[in-house]
Amino acid sequence: MLALSQLWAKTGPFQSVLTHGLITGAVAQELVRFALSKGVRLELERVLACSPEEFLRLTGYIASLHDIGKIGLSFQSQNPETKELLESLSLNCGIPSPVRHEKTTYTALRRIWNRKWPFYADILAAHHQGRSGRGERGGGVWAKLQDDFERVMRREFLKRDEIELPLPGNEDEGAAGALLLGIVILADWIASGEAFADAEEWMAGGAGLGEARRRARDFIGHSGLQAGICDFGEGFTEVWPEIPREGMRELQRGTEALFEEADERISVLLIEAPMGEGKTEAGIYAALKMARQWGKDGFYVALPTAATSNQMVERVRILMERHSLPETVRLLHSMAWLTDRAPAVNSEEADYASAWLQPTRRGLLSQFAVGTVDQAMMAALMVKYGVLRLLGLSCKALIIDELHSYDVYMSEIIMRLLEWCRALEIPVVLLSATLPPDKKGQMLSVYTRENSPHAYPALTAVTESGRVLLREIRSSAKSWTLKIDTAPVLHSSASVAALAMDAVNDGGCVCVLVNTVSESQSVYKAIKTAGFDGGLLLFHARFPAKRRDAIERECIRLFGKDRSCRPRKAILVATQVVEQSLDLDFDAMLSSIAPIDLLLQRAGRIHRHDGCIRPAKLSEPRLTVLVPAEKGNYGLDEYVYPVCLLNSSLRLISSLSSIAIPEDMPALVEKGYDPAEADPAELEQWAEHLMDGEVKASMAPMCEIAPPEQGYSPIISNYEVIFDDLESSSFLSAKTRLGEPSLRIALLEKPEFDKYAARAVRRDETLILREVSRREARELMLESASVRLKLLGNTPIGEAIEGRGLLSGVRLYLAREDKLRRRYRKFSDGSLVKFDSELGVIFGEEEDDGAEF
Repeated sequence: MLALSQLWAKTGPFQSVLTHGLITGAVAQELVRFALSKGVRLELERVLACSPEEFLRLTGYIASLHDIGKIGLSFQSQNPETKELLESLSLNCGIPSPVRHEKTTYTALRRIWNRKWPFYADILAAHHQGRSGRGERGGGVWAKLQDDFERVMRREFLKRDEIELPLPGNEDEGAAGALLLGIVILADWIASGEAFADAEEWMAGGAGLGEARRRARDFIGHSGLQAGICDFGEGFTEVWPEIPREGMRELQRGTEALFEEADERISVLLIEAPMGEGKTEAGIYAALKMARQWGKDGFYVALPTAATSNQMVERVRILMERHSLPETVRLLHSMAWLTDRAPAVNSEEADYASAWLQPTRRGLLSQFAVGTVDQAMMAALMVKYGVLRLLGLSCKALIIDELHSYDVYMSEIIMRLLEWCRALEIPVVLLSATLPPDKKGQMLSVYTRENSPHAYPALTAVTESGRVLLREIRSSAKSWTLKIDTAPVLHSSASVAALAMDAVNDGGCVCVLVNTVSESQSVYKAIKTAGFDGGLLLFHARFPAKRRDAIERECIRLFGKDRSCRPRKAILVATQVVEQSLDLDFDAMLSSIAPIDLLLQRAGRIHRHDGCIRPAKLSEPRLTVLVPAEKGNYGLDEYVYPVCLLNSSLRLISSLSSIAIPEDMPALVEKGYDPAEADPAELEQWAEHLMDGEVKASMAPMCEIAPPEQGYSPIISNYEVIFDDLESSSFLSAKTRLGEPSLRIALLEKPEFDKYAARAVRRDETLILREVSRREARELMLESASVRLKLLGNTPIGEAIEGRGLLSGVRLYLAREDKLRRRYRKFSDGSLVKFDSELGVIFGEEEDDGAEF
């Protein structure tokens, strides 16, 4: 007679369906005990009307059944050894038909449960998200074995003979389903990992589930999934001991008072204030207070870019050190994996499981993490295993910084994310320096039907009952006047260079901030050609990763808070990479025209730090805006920002000689985004801009999960619409941000290129490189740069090696070197790409090898 212990769930080494079911159920229970926050456990117990012990038993039972669908003729026949056994028992095998075992799980449980509790069957049918195929309707011996399997799991985990499962109410199905599915997926992957590779041996030897639970606890503890006990104190100065009470900013005092006076839990807090008011410290303090209110264990800080994330993670790590807490802060963005190692996983989803068990990716599951907003946004998109992001976020507070910097497409996705945060009781802190009123109302509408009152600077909170609390900040730590003027030299690199050098002729540090990489390179070369005798640095996004990281650190060293290395005379030429969250200080700034809120944001880097002795010529903070010599001639800048917003910004700044900060900021931002302020001749541009916004906003729902009240989408929807989620930076960008397709490229010298070409496999006309060591992948990624595909011209893919796995989304090219030893590649269509250590990646055409362009 065929026994459950003879049926395979894993091979290499063999693990039976019986063993795998038991250890997965045990791992799920340990996740509930040690990885879920108290607030999540209480909420699940509430919506399922369970006691803590009943919920623990239910979780183990449901997780243990996830692979019951592997008990079937077609699946078992896929393993040659098992197929031979089945044939010896006269169970006809024939040619195995392709089946999806998780869909067989669905049909088996619907039969066993007499079509009751479809909520749980749906969850288990989705534990391999995005896999298409049919299930198997087995009868006879297979149905009996499935019945036996369920009975074993029921008696082991539910501790009873009858089947009776609790169900959430309709309004809670989405949230409960997402959380339970996340627990099942994570438990399955951990049970399929290295820690349980020999489970068949010790289970057969009598160690039983006690050993499984011990190993699960060890993994949870060592992997950072278990939250530590953290007491940051009650008051603001306890959280931030380096800030004395007399040194607190009014914004920070107001944040502390808000929590002292609130008589309800706060669901969302919006902090609006200009640069230099201590928003970051106030936001983290608020997140810790809200986390305590809602029974959460930590927080995730979401920022606009990898550069801002890199700097923020250091600030959070310093906070942990000051509280003598272990260094557990994870950095999450598409390049952060370079320093991590993931355990091997014996699963058909090994790529996904290994990626999620890397320290960087599981940062969303760990207690404290910092990263790009994309990582959180992916929780609201139809991506494989995005449910794990929801599970991770559900155990912490979420901080979204620079809210004003996200376009309409990203804002729509963030709105859907906030809907899920509300349903999962994830407290949210939103930070912004310059937020248009419409956007403020849009974000808060997720939590309340009350109108959002206007005030600035201000704290606007919404409680769990939907009540709006407003606390206006009546005094600023830094009320200052920004001198502003215009220079009609936009895109005239020589003229911009002359202005910058004149600004620092008596010393000082000036930033020239332009809107495109090519413009920054042109201005940098013009300053260098003019013989500038001070420090000169170029910073933009199109440098190879290793070089970009070095430049970022150099900028912080030279222009950051530590003034010991500040140069006497220097010019930084940069793009928007210095616009957000980087704590840099300049004596003056030249900025290309941009929307008014972004100009104000850029101005926050002028005279940012107090106590600095500045050259007499630059003693007053000044922003010089580079505008077109001919009205409306914005060149490439109009592909970066809408023309109507540039016109609006130009009109506002042309009428001003100074701006009082923060007093003038709300009115300027409101006017800058109000079509009623526009000239009649510009109304068509505004109509196009608004229509474009509606089109972009309408694209977001195509890849979003449904609102929580409609259930969790990857459970109830067509599986084919679930996208990949292996975190190639190009794929990630395409999903969370609208923009032109991009990829990472690396130019390799011939010996190195030949080494990888010899290991690549040719598919049609393309060389595919699948196997590289982690060290090799890291070296290649550090030498690569992200570029827009169209800048490569019409280049045949056959000229490159396409990366897979750790190098997914990376293309390797054979390079040559010019007379200055710069790597370049010239393609058959005449286009050229060059990696220049000083200028970054540049594109163009040249008449002969090694010529300048």
